[in-house]
Amino acid sequence: MASVEELKRQDMERLAEWAMEYKRVQEREAKRNVFLKVLYTEDYRFLSLKLAIAALVWFFIGGAFALMLRSQAGLASTGIPMVVSPSYYFQAMTNHVMDMIFGMVFTFVFALSFYMIPALNGTRLVKWPKIANAGFWLNNFALLMMNLGGVQNQYLFTFLNPLKASPTWYIGYGLMVVAEWMEIASVLGTSFIGRVKGKLVPTAIGFIVMDMIMMALANVSVFIADMWSLFSPIGGLGINFFGVPNAEVWKGLFWFADHPLVYFAPYALSGATVALLPLYARRPIYSYRFMRWLIPVLFVLGSSVYVHHLGDDPWPLVLRDIFAQTTTALIAIPFAAFWLLFFITLGDPRKLKWDTGLAFLYAAAIWNIIGGIQAEPTNPVQAVDPTIHNTAWIFSHFHIMLALYSVGGVFGAVYAAGPYMFGRKWYSEKLSWLHFWGWQAGMGLFVTASAIGGFYGLIRREVAWAAFYEPYYQLLMIGGWVAGFSLIVFTFNLILTLLYGEKIKETDIPMWAVLSIAMERYGLRREGYKEEELPVALPADGMIRVEEFIRATERASSSSGVQASGTQAKGEGFTKVTESKADADLKINK
Repeated sequence: MASVEELKRQDMERLAEWAMEYKRVQEREAKRNVFLKVLYTEDYRFLSLKLAIAALVWFFIGGAFALMLRSQAGLASTGIPMVVSPSYYFQAMTNHVMDMIFGMVFTFVFALSFYMIPALNGTRLVKWPKIANAGFWLNNFALLMMNLGGVQNQYLFTFLNPLKASPTWYIGYGLMVVAEWMEIASVLGTSFIGRVKGKLVPTAIGFIVMDMIMMALANVSVFIADMWSLFSPIGGLGINFFGVPNAEVWKGLFWFADHPLVYFAPYALSGATVALLPLYARRPIYSYRFMRWLIPVLFVLGSSVYVHHLGDDPWPLVLRDIFAQTTTALIAIPFAAFWLLFFITLGDPRKLKWDTGLAFLYAAAIWNIIGGIQAEPTNPVQAVDPTIHNTAWIFSHFHIMLALYSVGGVFGAVYAAGPYMFGRKWYSEKLSWLHFWGWQAGMGLFVTASAIGGFYGLIRREVAWAAFYEPYYQLLMIGGWVAGFSLIVFTFNLILTLLYGEKIKETDIPMWAVLSIAMERYGLRREGYKEEELPVALPADGMIRVEEFIRATERASSSSGVQASGTQAKGEGFTKVTESKADADLKINK
């Protein structure tokens, strides 16, 4: 069995080899101006930044649709078009959901994935960047097609059955799924660049990879459902390849995947949380072994809760009993275990060094627990679920899960790791805290008002309602505008950061990743994992000494050819790298 020093030396050799490839990437990037980089980039940081900015743009577009809806509802309970017409009301609702989920949330997930995986595995390389960039642009084109569907898009959020939209919506949706498959393929390929035989993948990467596989599989049925509709009488193209629209086929295939897709952001956020949590706790996660076991459990259960959307449909009773009730209840268990590890690892909150990143992550954990408690007593019960799904109670639930948990958690990851991506510290801490409290207050008011209103029967997907419910819609309007202003504050702070933020010392590997992997290696070692199984060790100062590797290789090749001499030459080249100052794991152990 190789010694610890030999294993460290092998890890450094791998890092140096990846670094030389990354240097070639940087040389190609240097030949491109900013405009060309926006069109196509190979650099993982610029690719992530490009995706994050695009997600923010879709955030504003979807948010504009949302504020139109909330303002109309908050100013009139009779459907009088004080802001938008009743027909446009539901069209804006459709566009709001598509832009927020697929334009903003999904793009943010890809941005996090393309940044965190190359940083954590030490490669800094993106696999198949052409596919990733093409998928990015195709996704944006597809979303534009869906938004240009016109007044027909309103039918997706009324009670009309079968669901009907414009041909551009169906075509755009199909293209969007293809684009997502392209980006998923690049993310998975990127994760395998740093995969070393016999070594464990960092836990955070494990969550993200599992997430990508689940979404890729779930999109199969969504794509079939979309094509079925496009080539049926409701597709609007006049092709009618399948003869009948068959609403039950659409609903069965579409909802089969729709609930697994809502876990796309939470599972990727779980990976980001695993990576960033030790930085705030200043110690390893309480149990990496247990955390790693949650990955397959969440995959199985997350892919199995879909049928609670079909409780009033003629599906076999055994399927509804197993999937609608049992798995919907069971998935709360791994989430509860995840947050238990989260809070145990952080310990006493009074002893933590709080910043906006930690505040958003902590609040996201609390909101996820609240959202789970809110949903579990109702969604698995078939006598209640069809009614609940048509009241404001349900959109209180998914705004908790989407806006306060998923988006809030992503904000936390951006605040924590963003400076290493930008190369600059956040411009204003006060603005970041204003963003945090504005988002929590605005969306907190929104979900509270909709939950209480839904409890009293506030009907979802209507444009007019009894005046009794109007105060709840007024509170929704206020909450939405407060959250919207907080997003403007975040964007303003981001622009100031990119332009005027204080520069930080750049290292080859971002220091948040260096510390995260060092903590994980120490934690895994403490839990009994073998030294040769641990993820690739990253240098404690974040610097990969490629020149020393090259010199060591040259000395080895010019030696007498004896294998021992070559090994010794490489070892000499990495003397500085393996010194105690650069050995993060031993440093922590001491």
